Amino acid sequence: MKKMLLVLCVFTMLTSFVFANYMNSFSAAVEAWNQGKISQALSLMNLSLSSTFNTLYAPDLWYFKARLDLMSGKINDARQALDTVGTVFKSRPVSNLLKNLTDASITSFSPVVDIKYVDSIMGFHDGEVFYSPISVAIRRNSYYVLDTANRFVEEFGSIQQRYELNVNSTPTAMIYSNAMDSFFVSFENGDVYKYTPNFSTKKKFVSKLSHPVVFCTDNAGRVYVGEYGEDAVSIFEYNGVLKKKIHFFDKKVHIFSYGRVFGSTFYIMDLTDKEVRKFDIISGKELSNVPFPKDVIPFTFEVIYGNVFFISSKSAVIGGISFNLYRSSSVFSSTLDGELLATTDVAANKVNIYKISMEKSVSFPIINGLSLKDERIHVRFRIVDPTDSPIEKPTNLVVKDDGFQAPADISYVSQKALIYEFPNLDEILKMNHVKSNVVISRVSSFNGKVKSYFAPILLNNVVLYLVRDKDPTELVKLLVHLTKGAFISDSEVKYVENFLKYRRFVEFVASYPVNLPIGIDDVSVSCESISNLIDTVYYTKQNILK
Repeated sequence: MKKMLLVLCVFTMLTSFVFANYMNSFSAAVEAWNQGKISQALSLMNLSLSSTFNTLYAPDLWYFKARLDLMSGKINDARQALDTVGTVFKSRPVSNLLKNLTDASITSFSPVVDIKYVDSIMGFHDGEVFYSPISVAIRRNSYYVLDTANRFVEEFGSIQQRYELNVNSTPTAMIYSNAMDSFFVSFENGDVYKYTPNFSTKKKFVSKLSHPVVFCTDNAGRVYVGEYGEDAVSIFEYNGVLKKKIHFFDKKVHIFSYGRVFGSTFYIMDLTDKEVRKFDIISGKELSNVPFPKDVIPFTFEVIYGNVFFISSKSAVIGGISFNLYRSSSVFSSTLDGELLATTDVAANKVNIYKISMEKSVSFPIINGLSLKDERIHVRFRIVDPTDSPIEKPTNLVVKDDGFQAPADISYVSQKALIYEFPNLDEILKMNHVKSNVVISRVSSFNGKVKSYFAPILLNNVVLYLVRDKDPTELVKLLVHLTKGAFISDSEVKYVENFLKYRRFVEFVASYPVNLPIGIDDVSVSCESISNLIDTVYYTKQNILK
């Protein structure tokens, strides 16, 4: 009996020792990841796996190892870790995100399946809220309506507030730049002004244009302005310096309405030839055009993930499929903010808002780190969104701890970016994912190697600005788009460095109260309840208390 008790005691001590050993290694690995020390975290993770026989926590260890393998650029090792855990243990939601990253398949486009009317913002003619709304812009959770007749902007959101433009001319259009967190308004007198978000400060951006209508901005800070008096589009750098002027209609008179930009392509609607014409931004070369839908004369359009979305008074057409625009009597202009479409209806003096439903959600979060403060867990994360939704505005966000939804408060902080000019590609794998990293490189450096760097670039918080020294592959285009970067020319390298001083990079923080676990606990974040692209990370009482 005494011998049996002695054996049991020794076994218990040994089990406790092994448990403590692999738990210590795991906690240290999580802490190293939390600080962006990926190589150190991976070594500790492998040590933890070699010293555990506890099947309860084994899946968590293998999933975390797969994540670290990806961040280190070891795609095959990550895939093997996922295969191991999937074969031996039950698959968990985190597996879907990691598998999509290893296969580089998250870039698949989800087509529009429905458009639903959400709401209208009404104006009134006498003592009106606004009159003659010609533009609408979306910033965070607020809508901004430009009233051309009264020369002011009205904000609708958590507050309703009116902003005077204080320019002695009639406005022609307004856009919002998410990268610079600024509004741009064009005027009939030939000026374009840049406004701070509360419109308290304005600065003349450019002047002496020929009936300008501001169209859009891109991720390199360029501002695109249609000059209707010259049948041309002028492209300005972030500081108002003219980058390029493209005369589209030298041979005959054309009527054009609006322009949009996506990736390295500029789109402009030609109402004379009834098509959307496409141009390469860097070279100015005209690409293949997109004809108007049959029997539809759209007045404006948007671009969803490279697909032209035609908008007329009563319908919207994408890929040959038509959707009714309910409550719409006319459309003057539009704006697209992720899955929200807003159109201005000047005839009815209102703005209509619609929700665009995709076949499945393609937005997904990536968690950067965890911390404990004031007895609350703070989860730092960012959102990758192929639909170009502003990163300050996560929709349908769900945060779970140990499988239970956490009543999280969501805030965000602005981050400064570290700039790497033409680094060795292997250096990307060593970048600290806790910080924003901007890489200026060449397209030729990535051709043939993109898939190997796909997951590390996204997980290591890298934004790509690629010099167009050759034509990029489709995967290179998608990777630049997913990282919120842009294609530039050699002459724009220094310009991009200066622009990045103004560009805003945002990281979200979800905080919630928690009871610290005994073993391993998990935190997951998803953007849509139906999404299988859920990011999950793990922590222990030991590492979170540090």
